[in-house]
Amino acid sequence: MSRFLSVVIKPTLACDMGCRHCYHSPEEMSSGARISFDRLERLFNLLNREYDSLWFIWHGGEPLNLPISFYKKVLDMQKRIFGLLRYGNTIQTNGVALDRKFIKFCKENEVNIGISHEGPCNPLLRPDGDAVAKRIVEMSDKERVFSVSSTISRGAQDRQAEIYRHFRDIGSAVSINPVVPLGCAVSHPELVPDPDAYIRSSIEAFDEWFNDPEVRVPLIPHYLYVLSALGDPQGSDCAHSSCLTKWLCMYPNGDLYPCAKPCPDSMKLGNIDEIRSIGDAFRSEGFATILKGTIARREKCKSCELFNFCQGGCSIDAMAENGLEENGGSSCRIFREVFGHVKKCVDSIVEEKKDLTAYNAYVRDAVLGKLVNPEQDRYL
Repeated sequence: MSRFLSVVIKPTLACDMGCRHCYHSPEEMSSGARISFDRLERLFNLLNREYDSLWFIWHGGEPLNLPISFYKKVLDMQKRIFGLLRYGNTIQTNGVALDRKFIKFCKENEVNIGISHEGPCNPLLRPDGDAVAKRIVEMSDKERVFSVSSTISRGAQDRQAEIYRHFRDIGSAVSINPVVPLGCAVSHPELVPDPDAYIRSSIEAFDEWFNDPEVRVPLIPHYLYVLSALGDPQGSDCAHSSCLTKWLCMYPNGDLYPCAKPCPDSMKLGNIDEIRSIGDAFRSEGFATILKGTIARREKCKSCELFNFCQGGCSIDAMAENGLEENGGSSCRIFREVFGHVKKCVDSIVEEKKDLTAYNAYVRDAVLGKLVNPEQDRYL
């Protein structure tokens, strides 16, 4: 089996928006530090030696604080180093600096664009979202690949179906996830949604998407849950499952972490200037700390009927909620209830051989794939 890695690169932590739930502190967001091309080249060379396929997510801060010339040089470097190796790029942006020139550049170079926006609930977390909303509408002609990421705060916890409909009607794929008590949200606990309200609203959005045969966009993470329930987990996507060794994140100074979410120094996997291989990062003292706590948490999770699908869930979320070794936090409750509902819906289609025309195309294709290959492993 080929080795795949999702690599988050934060070329800068600076941002021109200042969202209330940001992973980074105001001090980090005002930093002028930028990643060097020497560090990127070293990272790319190590990855090229150890992996068969890669996906890069350019994150931040705000990655479009760097000019288009930076990304042109990055793509040239990737082509030179990776050659025929399979790789791709996504830029995750707040959309403020996203202009026609950059969109054209992304289209020509097959770079995906992810925009952070909450549609009708955007003002709850982000300032000045009207111009970004107009840009999303302009991009919905499907001439290029893009999607929207919506973060659900307490004020929007009952409005997930409304947010889904908003982007469905525009024609944009949308990912919906709750505010977690990390970064700026630690100082704003009122932003973190109530888990029970979030669960009810998330299931409502799923049911509407699931039972709409005309829908033409995926709803994330619910679509990933459908695939996982059918035995085809997507290791490159974050859907409350164990992702250790499947993700790597590099900061502007070259520090390496297991995730784009904020991690304490105890979880640092080293620095790109110092390691001799990517494998070194996953043999570091920081990774051993994560692994030790994760194993302890998994031992407490083994009796759960959904353990094989989440393997103890997200370690960073667990750390933020009850501690790395503890389960049963809000993220666990949300996954258990929402995924459990998704699984029951999917299982009923397969077991009762229901008419697939009543469901959306994503569900139909996933179920048909399972029926064609019934021996597909159902576990992560």
